[in-house]
Order: sequence, then structure tokens, then C-alpha cells
Amino acid sequence: MDSHRNESQRESEMVTKPHFVVIPWLATSHMIPIVDIACLLAAHGAVVTIITTPASARLVQSRVDRAGDQGTSRITVTTIPFPATEAGLPEGCERVDHVPSPDMVPSFFDAAMQFGDAVAPHCRLMSQRRPNCFVAGISHTWAHVLARELGTPCFIFHGFCAFSLLCCEYLNTHKPHEAVASPDELFDVPVLPPFECRLTRRQLPLQFLPSCPIEDRMRELREFELAVDGIVVNSFEELERDSAARLAAATGKKVFAVGPVSLSHSPTVHDPRAAASDDAKRCMAWLEAKEARSVLYVSFGSAGRMPPAQLMQLGMALVSCPWPVLWVIKGAGSLPDDVKEWLRENTDADGVADSQCLAVRGWAPQVAILSHPAVGGFVTHCGWGSTLESIAAGVPMAAWPFSAEQFLNEKLIVDVLGIGVSIGVTKPTGGVLTGGSGEEKVDVGTEQKGPPFSFLHCNREHTPTGRMPLPPPPIHSVAPRAS
Repeated sequence: MDSHRNESQRESEMVTKPHFVVIPWLATSHMIPIVDIACLLAAHGAVVTIITTPASARLVQSRVDRAGDQGTSRITVTTIPFPATEAGLPEGCERVDHVPSPDMVPSFFDAAMQFGDAVAPHCRLMSQRRPNCFVAGISHTWAHVLARELGTPCFIFHGFCAFSLLCCEYLNTHKPHEAVASPDELFDVPVLPPFECRLTRRQLPLQFLPSCPIEDRMRELREFELAVDGIVVNSFEELERDSAARLAAATGKKVFAVGPVSLSHSPTVHDPRAAASDDAKRCMAWLEAKEARSVLYVSFGSAGRMPPAQLMQLGMALVSCPWPVLWVIKGAGSLPDDVKEWLRENTDADGVADSQCLAVRGWAPQVAILSHPAVGGFVTHCGWGSTLESIAAGVPMAAWPFSAEQFLNEKLIVDVLGIGVSIGVTKPTGGVLTGGSGEEKVDVGTEQKGPPFSFLHCNREHTPTGRMPLPPPPIHSVAPRAS
């Protein structure tokens, strides 16, 4: 009888608490931080419904489970079927980073709109726990219409930092990129004086490129941005030098800086993927055998794949540098046989303690790796999640942006904050989200003597204690206090 009364009391309390509906955009790098935000909302007393697809439910639930008992009993993960095959996509292709070719990107966005059509009736039937607020990922552009119908506010989570969003707002308003004579001509984006921000059109996010394969969807994104009640960013005020306040002034929207949300989880907290992954165990054991700040960590995010010839050039640079290297390779299974053979002959896949280049073919526990005292530098694609994780761990970066807003993030890392160096890449790496064929390559090889990889080829004996020659970031100690 008492248990029945307690359950009834719990249900009554749940009805009176604010109810957030969180709808992550269907990309791995976007899902992780927005689910962390959902967990933080629950930890502060809110009821949260996370709506995702069947193929992504395991990732979402594992992230919720990592939060432990901090309000996660108030989180419900709801799955709605994703119409992949109906849109002409492979069965189970339910995240944009799983789309096999650029030609299928428009079909994925079409499927995401149909997914919204299926989400709407589910939300309308939430009679007992009617939503009080929607937080929707960047390209769920239908969410604000549903929120208005239900009489609730809607906030957008781009997955970008405030500085990059401020740059995008300037581009949308002033359109300096439309006045250049070529895609490689530099122009100013003066959003954060006195810092200089000069870019080429080729380096801009997808919606600003001369040829956009999903132009209609990008127009819908802009309408979504203009219609929402506010913006949620995974960042903190002290980090971005007034960018959040400037973004609020430029857009007229409330801007909530709630990060770094990765710090809501200790890197030592049990992670189901790490427990099940032999690669993860090998990574951590291999790092234990290395000197403090001696290891270069190389990873380009969940979608960071490069053409085989470029990957080979990178590999040759990494195996010849004087620093131990932990290199995460995505899509290794689809590489040509000659590249696979080269990797087998020149890198270590087994975690041999005295090896110089451990190559992980798949997922690796990035937060735990960056937090390990052996790691002294991070070659990164400048995705915002990876950037924040590196800052929080106090690991300086070598910036190699691939696409999307990553060239904007590089400006923040190198020019504004001074917590990294540029590899020297000036053009995006072709692939699914650039609309390119994936065959463009950036020349990065051991023969180069200029800025790209020059820090890899210095003499270890000429650096203090043989550690990485990158400068330690001055701001990382602020990050834990901000979260």
C-alpha cells in the first residue's frame, strides 16, 4: 500500500514539474552534448522526454545512464521510426554521419522532415505531461511550428560555439562572402574586435557556399533561427570573450551558455562503450606506459574521414615524428587494401607498450584520453565538442578544420584564445557534409617544412622534459568552474 502511495505521489510530482522535450539533431557529434543538456535539466528537477530514432536510442540511453542517479529517473527516451528506406537511404541510416555518399544528403534531410511529421502527433498526445519547452537540434526546422501549435517556447541547439554563431549571423546579415571574386579570396568578418577574422568563402559553413546541395533546407534553417525563442550553446561566458552577449544583441534572442556539458561526466565514470571496447582498454593501457605530456592524440571526430591518399600522407607524417602518437581512424574498414596493408606494417593496433604509433580503427574514449596526463597535444578537426573537451582537459590543439563551422572554430582557437596552432589547411576536406566528392585532398606530408606539422619535426631533446612543443592553454582551469 505504501509503495502504491509513493508511486502515486511521484507521478503527481512529475506532472507539476516543467516538462522539456529534447529532440537531438541526427548526427553523433550533436547528439552527445544535447543529451548531456537533457541530463542537466533533469538534475535540476525538470521532467525530460528525449525523442530520437531506433538506431540512435542505444547511444542516447547510454549517455543518460552515464549521468547516474542525478535526476535520470525523470528522463524518458522515446523512439519514433525514421523513414530511411522510404527516402531512398540504406536501411538503418538514421544519422547524417552514416550517409554513404554526398548524393544522398538531400534524401536524408527529406527523411528528417518526414520524421518531424511523425513526432508531431506523439507530442500532441502528451496530455498528462504537456510540454513546457522544446529544445531542438539544428536541422529539425519543423520543431518551432509544433511548439507554437502547442503554445510552448522553442530553443535551438546548433552544436556550435557562440563565436561561430556570431560569425554566421554577421554573414547572414551583411553577406560579405557574396562580394568576393573567387572562393579563395579573403574577406573580413569583424565580429569580435580587436581580433581579426579573415576567411574565404570556401571555408564557410554549408549554407554560405556558392553551391549548396540542400539550399532549400538551409533556407528553412534560417527561418527556424529567426523564429525560435532563444539559443542554447555548449560554452561559457569566460571562454569566448563576450561572444554570447554579442550574439544575443545581434539576434535579439536569449542566449543560454550552459557548458562545457562534457564536464557533467567524470572521465572515470563508467561508460558502457568503454567497458565493451577492447580498443578503449588498449588505449588507456598504452597511455599508462608513456611519459607525461609526451603523446600526440590525433582524431577528426565522428564524421572525419579523408581520402585514402591524404590519409597515407598524414600517416607518413605521424609515424616519422619524434612523439608517441595515438591516432583514431574512422572508416578504416572501407579503406583500399594497399592502405590497410601500409597501416598494418607501420602502425600498432595491439597497444604494444613501447610502440610509437597506436592506430585505433573505430571508437575511442576521447574524454578519458584527453584527460590522461600522458597526452600533450591534440590534432583536431576543430569540431566544437572536441574543442571544448580539449580545453577542459588543458590540452593544446593543432587545428585541422574539415568543413561546416570548423574554420570559424579554428579562428577562435588560434587567433582569439591562443590555445592552439594552425596546421595550415586553407581548403575543406571533401566529403558528405561539404557536398564534395570526397576526392579533394590537402597536401600534408613529411616533406613540408612550413607551418603544417612543423611542430612534429622539432627535436624532442630541445623541448623541456621531452614534452610536446605546443603551448599549454591558459584558460582550461576556468572550464570546470563554468559547468
